[in-house]
Amino acid sequence: MTTTHVHSSFDEKSFSRFGDMTSVALLQSLNENEMTNPQILGDVLSIIRSAFGCPSRCVVVWDDRKPRVTLLLLDHLRDHTRGPSQLAVDETKKFVIQQVNGTD
Repeated sequence: MTTTHVHSSFDEKSFSRFGDMTSVALLQSLNENEMTNPQILGDVLSIIRSAFGCPSRCVVVWDDRKPRVTLLLLDHLRDHTRGPSQLAVDETKKFVIQQVNGTD
């Protein structure tokens, strides 16, 4: 998805089942330069939002409902971006925290 910038409803459904493991997969698939590229960053943040769209109901593995790696990744991305990209990272982090705190 990060190379074609296209994803399907099947992709969305898959991401929503993996929660925090999605961020592990992103870290294994992309290097830092790719992740902080504004175009790819948008895809990364979209994937993370999908992964935490409904953590209490959709994420299969209980431990992956907690965004440990995801929050670390978002903090790292925030430290390595500026302007609108940094704002997008902040909004995604806020979304993830809201979702895991039971507002999904």
